[in-house]
Amino acid sequence: MTKFYKYAIYFLLIFPPIIFFTDLTRNPYYFQIFLLNVIILIIWIVFLCDSIKKGSIKIVKSPVDMQLLLFTSFAVLTWFVALFSRQPYLVHGIIEDGIKLAGFNKNYLYSSIYSEGFKKLIFTVVNILLSYYIAALLIPVIFERQDRAKFFNAVVKILYFVGFVASFYAILQYLGMEPIWPKALNPFGGRPVSTFGNPNFMSSYLVMLFPLILAGYLSQISSTKKFFYLITLEMYFCSIVATMTRSSWMGLLTVISVMLFFLYKDYKNQKNKSIFIREKKWIIALVCFVGLTFLFWPRSSGGSTPISRITEIKNVSKMSYGPMHQRIMIWSSAWGMVKDDPVFGKGWGLFELFYPFYQGKSLFNELYRGFRTHANNAHNEILEYWSQIGSVGLALYLWFLVSVITYGIKLYQSPVNEEKKLIVLALVGGTSGMFIDNIFGNVSTQFCVPAFLFWFNMGLISGLDDSKKIETYKVNGFFKGIFALVIVVFIFFIIKWFGFFAGEINYFEGFKYSKKGDVAGSIPYLEKAHENNSEVNSEYELGNCYARVGDKNKAIWSYYNALGANCGYDEIHFNLATVYTQQGDMQKAMQNYTQSLYINPISQESYFALGNVFLNNIDKYNDDAIALFERAAIFFPQNMDFWNNLGFAYTKKNEHKKAVEAYRKAVELNPDFQMAKHNLQIALDKAGMKYDPILEYDNILKQAEKNIEAKNWPEVQRLSKKLVEIFPGSYKAHFYYANANFTLGNIDLAINHYREVINLSTNNLPAWLNLGLAYMQKNDRAGAMEAFEKVLELDPKNQMAQERLNALR
Repeated sequence: MTKFYKYAIYFLLIFPPIIFFTDLTRNPYYFQIFLLNVIILIIWIVFLCDSIKKGSIKIVKSPVDMQLLLFTSFAVLTWFVALFSRQPYLVHGIIEDGIKLAGFNKNYLYSSIYSEGFKKLIFTVVNILLSYYIAALLIPVIFERQDRAKFFNAVVKILYFVGFVASFYAILQYLGMEPIWPKALNPFGGRPVSTFGNPNFMSSYLVMLFPLILAGYLSQISSTKKFFYLITLEMYFCSIVATMTRSSWMGLLTVISVMLFFLYKDYKNQKNKSIFIREKKWIIALVCFVGLTFLFWPRSSGGSTPISRITEIKNVSKMSYGPMHQRIMIWSSAWGMVKDDPVFGKGWGLFELFYPFYQGKSLFNELYRGFRTHANNAHNEILEYWSQIGSVGLALYLWFLVSVITYGIKLYQSPVNEEKKLIVLALVGGTSGMFIDNIFGNVSTQFCVPAFLFWFNMGLISGLDDSKKIETYKVNGFFKGIFALVIVVFIFFIIKWFGFFAGEINYFEGFKYSKKGDVAGSIPYLEKAHENNSEVNSEYELGNCYARVGDKNKAIWSYYNALGANCGYDEIHFNLATVYTQQGDMQKAMQNYTQSLYINPISQESYFALGNVFLNNIDKYNDDAIALFERAAIFFPQNMDFWNNLGFAYTKKNEHKKAVEAYRKAVELNPDFQMAKHNLQIALDKAGMKYDPILEYDNILKQAEKNIEAKNWPEVQRLSKKLVEIFPGSYKAHFYYANANFTLGNIDLAINHYREVINLSTNNLPAWLNLGLAYMQKNDRAGAMEAFEKVLELDPKNQMAQERLNALR
C-alpha cells in the first residue's frame, strides 16, 4: 500500500495546482478544487479501509492536535448555533410565502445557512483537517523513518517543480504570451493568473514555496546547484512581483524577515560556523537580484510598476481609492457582525451570506457608494474568523497558529541536520508569510488550492518531528463501525463533489446559451444543474430563463431555490417581485422590492419599480411613496423622475411647499421637462407662491435665440447670463453665454463657459470646436490642440478641426 500513498500524494501535489480549464466552468480553478477534494478523500478512505482490514491503526500525536481539534470543532459548532438560533430578518412574509410554495416548502433563510455552512463543513474536514493530517499523521505512519526522510525530500522537490511551472507560465502571461489557450487570459488588468485563475491565489502559493526554495539554496554546497536555485528563486520572485499583489509582497517580506532573524540569531551564537557567514556572498547575490528586479520591473499592460503600486496608496487621503476604501467598507461590515455576535460570530462559512445585510449602511457614505460588492470574504484574516466564529473561535485559531509556529521554532532549534533545520525554518516562515498576506487583504487561506498548501505545510512541521512516538491501536468491532461510518461520510462528500462539479459544468453551459439569446437551449442545462446541485447562480439563471419564456410559476419556484441556496442577493428579490407584479400580486411584489432595497439601497431599478407600485395606489401608500422617493433622491440626486415623483407624492399629501422644491429640482435637472414645469406651476399656485424665475427659462431662451439670429450679441450676452443665473445646470445657457462673450472678445470668460458646457455635456462637439477656436484666439496652442483632437475623436471627418489642427502642427 505504501506505493499507493506515495503516488497518490505526488499526484495530489502536482496536478490540482497546475491543471485548469477556461471554458468548462465559470471559474477556471473549479476543476482544481474538485480534483483536490476527491483525491484527499480517496487517500483517507483507503487508509481507513486498510486499518479495518488489518484490525489496527497507527497514530502519531503532536503538541498541537488539541488546539487544532478545538478550533475546528468550535468553528463547526458556530454553524449549528446559527442554524438553530433565531435570525433577524426584515420581511418575514417572503419567508412565509416560501414555506407555502408548492415544491419548495422551506424557510429559505435557514436553508441558506445550511447550504453555505455545509460547504464550509466540507472545507473544514477536507481542506483543513485531512490536508493537515496527510503531512502530520499519514506520512509518518506509512513510511519508515529512513524512507520518510526521502519522501519528505521528494515532496519538497515536487513543490519546487509545481512552483517553477506556475512561475514560468505567469511570466509568459505578463509578457503577453499565452502558449496554452487560444486567447490571452488577463482578466485582472495585466496581472498574470498562471494556472490558478486568480493572481492573488498564485502569489500566496508562491509566498509559501519561496522559503522552501531559499532553504534549498542555502543548504547546497555545489556552486552549480546554487546557481540553479538562484535562478529558480528569481523566477518565483518575478512571478510574485508580476501579480502586483501588495499583500503578498508583505507576506514575502515577512518570510524573508523570519528566516533572516533566526539565521542572524545563529550567527550571534555560532559566529564563523553559521550559515550566515558561510553563505554571505550568495545571500548578497540574492538580495541584489531581487532588489534590482523590484526596482526595474517593466510596466504591466495594466499600466503599473511595483513602485507605482506602492506609491499610489498615497491617493487614499486625497480621493476615493478602490483597493483601500472597498476593503474598509468590508472590514466595517465584518466588525458589525462581531458586535452583533461577539461570542459565536455569525456562523462558520456564513460571511458571504450575511455580508450584504451589513453593507447597506456604508452606502449612505458617498465615498463607498461606488464600491458596493458581494464580498465572499472579509479580506483580513483576523476579521474573517472573528466575524464568523466569534471571539472564542478567533482565540482558538490564533492559539493553534501560535502553537504551530512555536512548535516549528523548537524543532528548528533542536539537534537536527542542517537541511532539515532549514526546511522547518522555511515552513515557519511560509506559514507566517501566508498569515500576513491574508492580514493585509488577501483571502487565499479561504480558497482551496492555496489553503491546502497552507494547512499541508503546517502539517509538515509536525510530520518532520521524528521524536514523536508512533502508537498502534487495535480496531475492534466498535471502532470498525466508527471507521465504516466515517468512510460513508467521505464517500458522501465525494458524491457531493461530483454533484457540485457537474452542476457547475451544466450551469456554465446553460449560461452561455442564455447569453447568446437561446433561452430554450439554456433551460435543459440549467435544469440539470438544479438536479446536480442547488447553487445560487444556476438557480437564479434558471429562474430568469423561465421568466423570459413566460413560465411565471416555475420562475418563482426557481427564484426561491436561489434564495434557499443564498438569500443575500438583491437581484433575486427584484426579479421575484417583477414576476409577482406581472401576475398582479402587488403585495408580494412590494415585499420583495422592499427586501431588495434593504439589501441594496442603491438599486435605481428597485426604487422605480416599488415607486410605480406606490404611485398606482397613492391614496393607500402616500407616506411610503414619500419615504421611498426621499431616499431615492439621496442616492440619485441627478434623477429628474425621482424628484418629479416626490413632488407628486408631496402634492397628494398637501405639502405644497415641499412639492415646489421637488418639482423645481426636476426642472433644474432638465429645463425641457414639460411635465415637471406644469406640476411646478400648479404647486406654486396651491402653495400661494405666484412666481418662480425658473419658469421664465423658456421665454428668455426664445428671446436669446431670436437675438442670435439677429446677431445682436450684447443682448444675447445679457439674456444668456440671466439664463445661467436662473439655470446653472443648463448646458445650452452656458453655450449661448460663451458664444456671446467669444464674439464680443471676452475670450477668458468664453473659455470658462465652454468648459462648463463640457462638464455638463462631455461629448458636446460644438462646445469642443468653439473651445479650440477660443484657445487659438488666445494663442494657447496646447489647449487648442487638445480641443480639436477631441473634435476629431467625436467626428473624424470634421474638416474645420482637421485644418486648424494641421495649422497648429
